[in-house]
Amino acid sequence: MRLAELSRATEVPPATIKWYLREGLLPKGEPTARNQAQYDDVHVRRLRLIRALVDIGGLTTQEARAILTVVDDPDASIDEVVGAAHGALARVPDTDIDPAALTQVDRFLASRGWTVTPDSPARVELAGIVRAMAQLSPGQDPSDAALVAGLAPYADAIDQLAAAEVAELPHDVPRDVLVEQVVLGTVLAERLIGSLRRLAQESAFLSRYVAPSDTDS
Repeated sequence: MRLAELSRATEVPPATIKWYLREGLLPKGEPTARNQAQYDDVHVRRLRLIRALVDIGGLTTQEARAILTVVDDPDASIDEVVGAAHGALARVPDTDIDPAALTQVDRFLASRGWTVTPDSPARVELAGIVRAMAQLSPGQDPSDAALVAGLAPYADAIDQLAAAEVAELPHDVPRDVLVEQVVLGTVLAERLIGSLRRLAQESAFLSRYVAPSDTDS
């Protein structure tokens, strides 16, 4: 298919496709003439993956490229693919991590029996969150174990969810398909969980603080 057909098939504007090509996110097509190329279903699938990462996942072009580089590496393990996705999703603080907060996070992880790598972006991100929680809580500091103890209900739910997600990964599909599913399952699930939580929270607040007549349309 030509670029215009690829655009119609994916609902991605031609200018955006050309930009993805220039940025190296989308593989080049098979040249057929000067400034012309043919594209196929591989490009359709890649474009949909890119759009899912950027439009729905909220990743930057640089973050999406980091993931796709690992996706395209045939020697990369599934753990490395997941690590790339986690790295793109994590919001690591620009400031130095408070050692006390990191210690509390490590103790919490150990109490859960969770095994993570020392350079796990989520580990550092959680330490930054604990520090921010301490700063906003009068009389507490990052060394207060009560800060992370309050995370237990969240961890209980996430523990079951993560185990189910890993258990449901297919074993009888080509590697490229499996890798894409792992990436999408990691990135999109992050947004899915946040979206569902906001909806449930909105409903709970409306039920508790707003009279039924105030929400009637």
